[in-house]
Amino acid sequence: MQRTSQILERLVADEPDPTITLGEIVRRLRARAFGVLLILFAAPMLIPTPPGFSTVAAILIVLVAFQFLILRRSLWLPQRLARRPVQTAFLQRVVAWTAPKLRRIERFARPRAIGMTRLRARRPLGLLILVLAAIMALPIPFIGNTPPAIAIVLMGFGMIERDGAWVGAGIVVGLLAVGLIAGLGLGLVTALEAWVPAAWLAWLPG
Repeated sequence: MQRTSQILERLVADEPDPTITLGEIVRRLRARAFGVLLILFAAPMLIPTPPGFSTVAAILIVLVAFQFLILRRSLWLPQRLARRPVQTAFLQRVVAWTAPKLRRIERFARPRAIGMTRLRARRPLGLLILVLAAIMALPIPFIGNTPPAIAIVLMGFGMIERDGAWVGAGIVVGLLAVGLIAGLGLGLVTALEAWVPAAWLAWLPG
């Protein structure tokens, strides 16, 4: 079985064209398109990306997550999205950054807890990934996209390697990310509730 790093490297190796369409990427990946696309479009959130890429990445991740929810066996893209080009040089940069890191953890990956990687497990995964993709789209200071992106990469990696332990690790990181963002949101609301009335009172005539 090909390892995840090998799949990514073969995807962009010796690619002569300056761009490659999303539809072509899916066609080349076939059954592994779900996991690989999760990695390809979540990992760039950890490095500088070209303008507009985060929007396309969020759309792709949401689309993958939705097809998890409806239990599709093969990835489908609408024609308009399938024809969208991605710069080959950018993909090569993403793979060059991601593949060495994946190789380091592939030594610890093997088929186990396979039930978490099978079709029936995809609905709860899809729901969590939808939430994480929504968080990634928010302009959250300090934390940014890192925790949800790491969670999605781990889940995609576990699916490709058929390793439920890595999928589980991604779930744990994802739930921690959701809890952290929820805690920050609650703290912000509490701070506003404590501050706004005093601010209003300061504007009232003596």
